[in-house]
Amino acid sequence: MHCSKSGHGVDLDFSSWLLSAAYSSIISPAHAQGERTMDSAGFFDYPDDTPLDQSSTLLFLPDLSEDDWSRVLSFTQCRAFRAKETVLKIGDSGRALYIVSRGALEVAMPQKRGRVLRIARLAEGAVFGEQAFLDGQPRSATVQAVTDGEMHVLSLESFEILAARHPDLARMMLMDLGRILSMRLRRTMEMAVDGIG
Repeated sequence: MHCSKSGHGVDLDFSSWLLSAAYSSIISPAHAQGERTMDSAGFFDYPDDTPLDQSSTLLFLPDLSEDDWSRVLSFTQCRAFRAKETVLKIGDSGRALYIVSRGALEVAMPQKRGRVLRIARLAEGAVFGEQAFLDGQPRSATVQAVTDGEMHVLSLESFEILAARHPDLARMMLMDLGRILSMRLRRTMEMAVDGIG
């Protein structure tokens, strides 16, 4: 699923991509200012190479065939990123969806006093930007590259063309984005409830 060209416009090493793909969410609740809340201790002032928990895996379209992946990626633009590059910034506008094809990125939110709450690590096979893609609201977090890598960018306009030509494929994509959003929300709520209890 890298950006180099092949007969279908992409070099899709599907099996290795699925095996290496991962998404992890690591929000921990605790006391803060006398109230139960999400505690950002442990997520800031760490070296750039601090490993994040990789125990929870979320793949985008894990059961999609190579042919269908080639169709999806033919509607995207490949974009390279460099380590420490800010790929998305909280508050930015835009309806594009991002699929990581190589490398690692980190999702973070700025906190008080210049600190940063690191929310998740994104690896090959992860998708991000789905909230703004679906609801058109400003970006809710900042995404920064941890390593050099590549991603495929699917604009809303390109998705609409894909949906017109391949409606079943577009429906599968939307259903899977809904599944991923739901799983991320459930995980966050579970962490919050554990902190209140």
